[in-house]
Amino acid sequence: MQNVAVGIGSVPTMKHDVKYIGNYKILDIIGRGGMARVYTAIHVPLDRVVVVKEMGKSESRKRFKQEALISAELDHPNIVSLYDYFSIGQSCYIVMQYVDGINLAEILEQSGALDPATAALVTHEICRAVGYAHQNEIIHRDIKPTNVLIASDGFVKITDFGVARGKTHPRLTSTGAVVGTPYYMSPEQAAGEDLTSRSDIYSIGIVLYEMITGKKPFTGQNANAVTAKVLRGHYASPFFSGPHHSYRLSRIINRAMKKNRNRRYETAEQMAHALSRFIGWKKLAQKEKILKELVQTVDHAKKMTTIVKKPKKKRRRKQKGTPWYLYALLFAVLGALLYYIYNLVFR
Repeated sequence: MQNVAVGIGSVPTMKHDVKYIGNYKILDIIGRGGMARVYTAIHVPLDRVVVVKEMGKSESRKRFKQEALISAELDHPNIVSLYDYFSIGQSCYIVMQYVDGINLAEILEQSGALDPATAALVTHEICRAVGYAHQNEIIHRDIKPTNVLIASDGFVKITDFGVARGKTHPRLTSTGAVVGTPYYMSPEQAAGEDLTSRSDIYSIGIVLYEMITGKKPFTGQNANAVTAKVLRGHYASPFFSGPHHSYRLSRIINRAMKKNRNRRYETAEQMAHALSRFIGWKKLAQKEKILKELVQTVDHAKKMTTIVKKPKKKRRRKQKGTPWYLYALLFAVLGALLYYIYNLVFR
């Protein structure tokens, strides 16, 4: 579940009766599920809009706290900041940065495939965030478009370390268990094997693939069907699947998505360097401006998708002509009448 609110243009407004969780005045609920509930709120003492994530009934208390501990270790401009962790009674809460913007999944849904330069810029920033996490010995394990936020100021931020694993943190998942989202898993992740940082690099490659083609490389009728395709590792070439046909960017994707993890980029920084060479220093220097315009364009397009249905014109029924036999009957009656009058007058 996405654990950071995103919005465009304004702070969310109150929709329910006033509710407080500690020092946080709840504005609205933006997500719910068995694992957690997510709210936008105001931290009253500092008068700051934040996101409050409440532990769900089916969530493990240890895993929920570990998510907070892992997030607290990460201080990077491309990673959503953690503000607080506390418990009230049997409930636990994580408080995070509120991001004014939109997530990548919504952008792709609205605009379809992105142009190669824009897709590369977004991926470059993802690599920076993930590379920093890897330096801190943390593997995200769930890189996907819904966990990539693009703020209205053009900054890209990674969120949701709910299934992340840190080297210094206890293993909370049994060996062989599969965690993550099937569409964006590496083959070793789908197989339930031990993961390295290169598994995140594979997931980044999938996200980039989707950005430039508008399609997921692995699809199926259910999770098992998708996982089976991921394990085989065969996918349609991004060069032929997308509308832009960028050979250089396709090579970057193919290297990130090598089935053999040892043939992928060694680090996220190495992939970021390859992307920066593709983008060029001029566009790289304007990345916030370019991505800010992307958010504005998508926001405008969303507002323009309100469809006003035109009233249907009533079809006039075509008046059918008088049948021929009625004319014949009329002439017969007139003829008989004239014959009667003729006989009455002249005979």
